[in-house]
Order: sequence, then structure tokens, then C-alpha cells
Amino acid sequence: MKKNILIIGFGDLAQRLEKQLLDKDVIIYGLTRSPKKYKGSKLKEWDWLNQEPFKAPEKKFDSVIFFPKPADFSESGYKLGFIEPLKIINKSLKDIEFKSFIGISSTRVYGTHQEGKLSELNAPEPSDYRGSIILEYEKLIQSLFQSNSLILRLSGLYDDNTNWLKDFIKNFNGVKRDLPNKYLNRLHRDECARILAFVLKEELYLNNHLFNCSSSSITYEEYFKSVTGSEDFKKYFNNTNDSIRKISSERLRELGFEF
Repeated sequence: MKKNILIIGFGDLAQRLEKQLLDKDVIIYGLTRSPKKYKGSKLKEWDWLNQEPFKAPEKKFDSVIFFPKPADFSESGYKLGFIEPLKIINKSLKDIEFKSFIGISSTRVYGTHQEGKLSELNAPEPSDYRGSIILEYEKLIQSLFQSNSLILRLSGLYDDNTNWLKDFIKNFNGVKRDLPNKYLNRLHRDECARILAFVLKEELYLNNHLFNCSSSSITYEEYFKSVTGSEDFKKYFNNTNDSIRKISSERLRELGFEF
């Protein structure tokens, strides 16, 4: 029997996930604010900013996956993108049967002052309103969906077509950027899709409630050299904080995922 997966907030990451699941016994249904922008086999338009519940395309799903997105980068924009949709989603799923609700989150819930190796056992201490709202979002997921919930905390997403470092250097105006610590924690978008496919295949949502997802930790200086081939790191950046801050994905590795 094929598994039904409902993806709310269908976008780039969902497209990559669907490619991972091609030829598998999976049917993906997607709800998106931009149906003309993304390609998916069963996409429907739904804009949670309208505050109207959606009508689910089926009555039973193995998993519901939510990709939140801030309406803008203000405090109210984050609440509109993370907190308010959950309330509408919960109402929309009232009569729908599903095994798991997977909420996509961010390692931004860890404050910049939290140092060392950060695993799921470290209690988040957000240092800005974005991290605080995302942590509130996580708690709301756990409250609404309880044992059926799984949260995936993603570190900085990147792909082969976007590079903040190249853009910064290209548009450099002579003002150095202050870096928060020595290490850059990141996750390739394709790797994120592979993690989700692995979670669904192994049904990890049945016995787990939280995973940190970060493929590698690299110093900003090493990253600079790998991208530019240059030794001029200090020309562009201030990196006076030598603290080590690494997001740990050991739980995923222990369960068999290979980055």
C-alpha cells in the first residue's frame, strides 16, 4: 500500500524530497502559496496568511510535514509564519488521521552564547526574537500533536547556486562583518531532503521527537579559503570570538544516516 504524505508549505526543499522519493511507494500531496512556482505531482494552493483552514485531499496520511516561512523578517512576520499557521493547520487536521506531524525548525533556537558541542540534550537559550519565536513554535507543535510530533532542527541551509560569502565579497563596501564564533554549521539542501526521506523510510517519527540536522562544522576561515582560494580572510571579517560551537547530529548518525 502506498504511503500518503502531506507537505504544507511546499517549496524548494519539498521538491528535492519528492525527487528522493520517486519510484517509492509514496504519494506526495502539497499545499503551497506559490503553485505556479513549484512543480509537484499533486499541488494545491493554500495561503495560511488568509487565516482560512484548508481541505485535506485525503482522510488519512502517514505523515504531515510543515515547512514554515516567515511572512517577513520582523518579529510579527516570524509569528505570522511560524505560530499562526500551526493553529490553522491543527484546525484543518481535526478530522484527519495521521501517524506523525513533522515540523521543520532551526538551530537558531540555540543562542549565540551557547558554546561547545550542542546536541538535542542541550536546552535552547535563544538570544534574539527569531530564536525565541521558533522555540515557541516547537513547543506548540509538541503541545498540539504530542507523541505524534517530530521536530527537525536544520542548521544553515545552502546549495550550489547560492553563496552568501561570494555575494558579500562582491558587494564589499569596506566594512568588515563581525562573526559570532569560529565555526560555521551548515546543511546542504539536498542533504536535508535525504534526511527527510530517511526519516520517512525508517519511520523514525514513531520513537523520536527531535533531531538536530547539521552535516558539517567548518571554521569561517577554512570556508573562506575553500570558496575564494585567498588568504585575505581578515580583510573582510572580524572573528575575535574563538569559542567552539558545533551542532551535533550524532543521534541521526547512530540511527544509520550517513552524511
